[in-house]
Amino acid sequence: MQFRLTLIVLGIVVSSPSCASTEPLADVLENMIAAYGGEDNVQKLDSMVQEWDLLALTRNRQGTDKRSIRLPDRLKVELVYPEKLETRVLDGDAAYAIFDDREPAAASDMQRNAMQLQLMRFYTPLTLRDQIDSLSLSDGDGHLKLTLREGGLRADYVVDTETWRVVKVVGTLAINGTKMQFVTEYSEFAMVDGVLVHHRENKFVGNTNTAVLKLRRVELNVEFDEDEFAPRRNESGPIVARLTSVPASGTK
Repeated sequence: MQFRLTLIVLGIVVSSPSCASTEPLADVLENMIAAYGGEDNVQKLDSMVQEWDLLALTRNRQGTDKRSIRLPDRLKVELVYPEKLETRVLDGDAAYAIFDDREPAAASDMQRNAMQLQLMRFYTPLTLRDQIDSLSLSDGDGHLKLTLREGGLRADYVVDTETWRVVKVVGTLAINGTKMQFVTEYSEFAMVDGVLVHHRENKFVGNTNTAVLKLRRVELNVEFDEDEFAPRRNESGPIVARLTSVPASGTK
């Protein structure tokens, strides 16, 4: 009798569904690539410039956020507020921070990690496919979660299984021994030049809603100058895009 009960219990355990997703990781990535416009179009996201209107909620300040991205390892972020300028540059292992019109300064380890985590947020389904051996897959609350660990950092890409869009990215970073979560929610998706692009971001640090951004314009498949990601002093006036960008339109 005890032997039969053991078999019954084992049968229940074996036949119970796993809490992890049964969707193969490779299939999930292919579904995402198709949803974003197919491989040829998704490649356009590897090299792009975005310009955003930014509302910083914690101080009720308006500004702009210009991002120059060259995957997999280059990022420049230019933040402009009425009273200050800030530029962050990541070029492989080198990272710099430039405030107002000061000379560029090498970023601290914490600043560099924050830049790297931000770059990871821009990884496309193709970038993730290239790093499939470093990815894990789980599910819950009607979404799939792709988790990427890179250089001690962690990024979780939350995917809507009805649309195969990334609707949220959660970045985890240790600051002074304390783990902090940086959350960006994506919405208002639309096709731009054949590739799916989100047009609204809602940012959180922990549970605090820190900023809302609206996409002003985007240029895809950009050919950057050789020195685009070289650290340089900020311009004294408002930063003006040096590239002619394709307007971001047709939101839905």
